[in-house]
Amino acid sequence: MNTKSYLILTMWAFLLLAGSFACKKADPCESTTCLNGGTCDSGDCNCTERWTGETCNAQKTPASIKFTKLELTKYPAKTTTNGNWDPSDGPDVYMKIYKGTTLIWTGPVFPLPLDPVSGQNPVFFPATKPELTSPLEEYTIELWDKDIAPDTDDFMGGLKFKAYNETNNFPESLRIECTGCSTGYKVDLEYTF
Repeated sequence: MNTKSYLILTMWAFLLLAGSFACKKADPCESTTCLNGGTCDSGDCNCTERWTGETCNAQKTPASIKFTKLELTKYPAKTTTNGNWDPSDGPDVYMKIYKGTTLIWTGPVFPLPLDPVSGQNPVFFPATKPELTSPLEEYTIELWDKDIAPDTDDFMGGLKFKAYNETNNFPESLRIECTGCSTGYKVDLEYTF
């Protein structure tokens, strides 16, 4: 092979090699980090339904939150005058939830009277789940003792709460309690977006 042919062949090899490097495109997702289960597509993050933002770093406010299970963690054994709730057994309880002054849910009466001595926390699985349609708003949950007419139902206690905030990372359950309060609750949560 003469020098001229060798030189032409070397130039062709160089051009082919340089062309192959020039055609290789950089991966746009190489420098993109998507958080909270998000995935990268063409350099942009596709976020899961609970997250938003350029890197999926901001919580999305849910459209609603449902209570799938309610556990009564604290309740008064006696009335405020130290009497029994009912003449022959413990209180027959049910719960109410308010948004402001508007009643949004009344639960069924728990099937068995409460027995404060047993130390067991009654658990409710409501057929109609309480739904909070304004998750950033304040709500009130109340406990009531069901009485038979002509007696009126007895208020046992209640607490104000917020089920959601922008930085709570979507807990599966929420404790609604305070020191010195007569009632306490633990609720399991279901989010809708």
